[in-house]
Amino acid sequence: MKILILYLFIVMGYCANANILNDTLYINADTTTVAAYNLHFRSFNSTPIFNVQNSTLHQTDQDTLSITIINNDSLIHDFTIDNYITNGNIINPGDTATVTFHLNQNGTFRYYSSLAYGHLLGASGIISVGNDQLKHFYWNLFDQQDSLSSSIANGTQTNIFSQYVPEIFCINNLIYPNTTLDSSAYVDISVNDSVIIHILNSGKMDHVFHFHGYHVTILDALFNSNQVGWNKDTFPIKVNEGISVLLVPDKPGIFPVHDHNLITVVTGAYPGGMIAVLNVSP
Repeated sequence: MKILILYLFIVMGYCANANILNDTLYINADTTTVAAYNLHFRSFNSTPIFNVQNSTLHQTDQDTLSITIINNDSLIHDFTIDNYITNGNIINPGDTATVTFHLNQNGTFRYYSSLAYGHLLGASGIISVGNDQLKHFYWNLFDQQDSLSSSIANGTQTNIFSQYVPEIFCINNLIYPNTTLDSSAYVDISVNDSVIIHILNSGKMDHVFHFHGYHVTILDALFNSNQVGWNKDTFPIKVNEGISVLLVPDKPGIFPVHDHNLITVVTGAYPGGMIAVLNVSP
């Protein structure tokens, strides 16, 4: 096994006295069944055992992350963060790389494998930065067309064509009601709590999310900065977009949050697919 050390410091007001947080990610590959569809997946996991859900990373705006990445797949991958880590980041099969970087801007960032058989099969996760005094939840959106899964995995398809018609819609690569079993996605809080929900669109089509019961305030957006400051119950999330929203519930209740496109909430059966739940206690 070859070990490649990549020290990539993102110097946006880098603090030499910042804490260094060490973590390990394994790039794993496997197939799994989602709503009767047998799909190929690739994921960044915290152990060498495949998990359909990508690991979530968090740092304060003063921390430096040092991530050791072990490529358990039989294919080349990389570790990419748009605008920050985009070259010198290749990890060959069986190799290990350590990537060290610093982000001091609060927000929701995307890390992923930029190879088609990587991110198009789900190897795309969230790095959240800042707001450490608040509780955080994570919604990593993904969609897939059954007929494309195998062709992407074997390399015969490397892009998404204009006739893309996915049948599978997930949050953290789970479909409702399984999303309610995921503690990172199931928002279980009390009235007047202030919580951050990090939403990343790792899929291949735009989504428009609708909150029942409450409005949220958009704190940051990777691409659509014009959305920052919006107080809305419905807003778009572009492909590859990361958005952080602040939720301060004013009343108790159990409310759904879902994409407003009908096809996204019928994966398996209705209700199913891209649906999360807010459970707010008095």
